[in-house]
Amino acid sequence: MHELDTIIVGAGITGLAAARRLQATGQKVLVLEASHRVGDGRVVRVERRGDMADGGAQLIHTNYDEMLRLVDAVGLRGELIKGVGKTVYLDASGAPRITGGHIGLAGVMGARGAAEAAAFYGRTRFSKSFPLFEITKDIPEYDDITAAEAYAKASPAFLDYVLRPMMHATTNTVPASTNLYHTLNLLKLVTTTETYGLRTGIVTLLERIASRVDVRYGAKVVSLLMVGERVDGVELEDGTRLGARHVIVACPLGAAGELVPEALGPARKFLQEFPYTPLPLVFFFLDRPISDDVFVYFGHPFRETPYNMAVNHAGRREMVPSGKAIISTWAAYPSTVSMSEMSDTDTIAQALADLDAFIPGVAEFVEEARVMKHRRGIARYAPGTHRKILDFKAYAKRLSGVSFAGNDYDSVHMESGVRSAYRAAARALQS
Repeated sequence: MHELDTIIVGAGITGLAAARRLQATGQKVLVLEASHRVGDGRVVRVERRGDMADGGAQLIHTNYDEMLRLVDAVGLRGELIKGVGKTVYLDASGAPRITGGHIGLAGVMGARGAAEAAAFYGRTRFSKSFPLFEITKDIPEYDDITAAEAYAKASPAFLDYVLRPMMHATTNTVPASTNLYHTLNLLKLVTTTETYGLRTGIVTLLERIASRVDVRYGAKVVSLLMVGERVDGVELEDGTRLGARHVIVACPLGAAGELVPEALGPARKFLQEFPYTPLPLVFFFLDRPISDDVFVYFGHPFRETPYNMAVNHAGRREMVPSGKAIISTWAAYPSTVSMSEMSDTDTIAQALADLDAFIPGVAEFVEEARVMKHRRGIARYAPGTHRKILDFKAYAKRLSGVSFAGNDYDSVHMESGVRSAYRAAARALQS
């Protein structure tokens, strides 16, 4: 008889949602987290002297139904704050062009670019139907082609003001690195929803849930344990072995691949080879406010450089009571790979040089710069990835005593992670 009903590996939004669901049924559940806090870097709060910003997950969309139910359940509905702000584009000459929405952007792009943008958005509405928050079927004409190939004949205005900035903001990649399937998924989301944050950061939701379930921090799982063909528990880095009727692996896919034994060869191979985009973020705390009605900056029509996108966090005034600006700079794959290998000093220098085009003279305003490097920042859906995910899911369903859960299996959204958690919890209850 096992002392534990379910062990959950990873205290991110997925692992914690699964723990809460299972605990509510009376199960004895233990969450094991390798680090010393929830979120493991992809959901994190960056703080300085009372000011704060989200350093990973940024937004809760209005169709995140299950995640919003969690927000309600832990008493955070009153802490939701609406996402606001305009967008600044640098045109081909480097001059700022500000827009507050699709109509304003159409004026910046010109007639042909605006027409192509309308067709692009229309394509998302009339594309083949597929769920936003769960990958359930392969569509080869979407999976096997990149966004760049799908729009190879588009005008420079469409590419520079719509496709490239959108891919940078939603996937942290260039169009040549992401399949059309994922592109259409993201466009459906961003063109049909509004967004919210939490007054003290998205990580507050995870902290609230963690305070109500059993989480053991600094407990790195190094291997799944097996009895015959069934997963029967886990082994920790310190040699401790814990048994359970079911194990839910809810850490990033690459990390999951490190703990899957060779006996589960297909799972091990898929997880270890799954493509990720590393995220080398730089946060600049400025000594003054800047325009607080601007949320994001894009420089794609003007230049090719790593940090061609920046976010102004001061637009959420509730999170920045000082009124000073916090600016984060974001690179896109494949440049994220080389940027992640640079020293923090060189990374800050590159980010600061790129940021100067958006905020001239910004180097003189910086009080502090912080580098945050996510080794597995965001899942990268290259051509063929959806088919590989579906093959893995079919294989994983046949495994006994273990489930794999997380948003990376289902289009990166936090809502996907929560729904994946509930599916894994249902399997655990059947064990």
